[in-house]
Amino acid sequence: MQRILNAIQAFSLARPIRLVLGLLALAVTPAALATPDDPIAQATRHFLMGQAASLGDDVGVELKSDTSRLPECRSPQPFLPREGVPQGRVMVGIRCSNDERVRYVQATVTASVRFLVASTAIKRGERLSADMLDWERADVSRRPRNALDDPSQAIGKVVTQRLAQGMALRDDRLRQPYLVHRGESVTLIAGGEGFSVTREGEALNNGGKGDSIRARMPDGNVLRGQVDARGRLAVRY
Repeated sequence: MQRILNAIQAFSLARPIRLVLGLLALAVTPAALATPDDPIAQATRHFLMGQAASLGDDVGVELKSDTSRLPECRSPQPFLPREGVPQGRVMVGIRCSNDERVRYVQATVTASVRFLVASTAIKRGERLSADMLDWERADVSRRPRNALDDPSQAIGKVVTQRLAQGMALRDDRLRQPYLVHRGESVTLIAGGEGFSVTREGEALNNGGKGDSIRARMPDGNVLRGQVDARGRLAVRY
């Protein structure tokens, strides 16, 4: 019976001790893991915020390196080892005035961006109008490659492949409407310094405004010209 009483007393005394130790661990751990706001951290955040300002809205920078472990750095000068606008996980180099060693800091750059998507399913060959477009917002790291962010880049163009609802609009999925059609007669305007000649030829390709296509002349020669807004080919010498 005495053994049972001793065990109960020991358990009762151990519970408050474990509770106190647990509370101390919760109070100490976050502070121990936090990166101090030292000159390297401050300079890195400020540098990345400026470099990433063009990405979009709500730009954020989170340091992934414990800068307190790096050697002392006076007048830190951050730089990007790789050119380009930083986004996602990046590495930043730090030059210091007190020695020639370069420090490196890892960070994550986030930004909210919006891009155009199809508001409904769109068939191949359809010409886009404003009511076929919608907006979607995501972090810059998840934005589809070459996604368009300006309606003027899409409205009036023709879809070259079927688009499901919600699919991002990309320039490589669109084309200008054809103003010149293969096999049809086309007017060529050849010009150079001090001269201009207009002739008729046969289009060898389809083409929209700004496209470069070929045309066969009556004598058999093949010329290349750029389609203008009136469906003519401008040939430059």
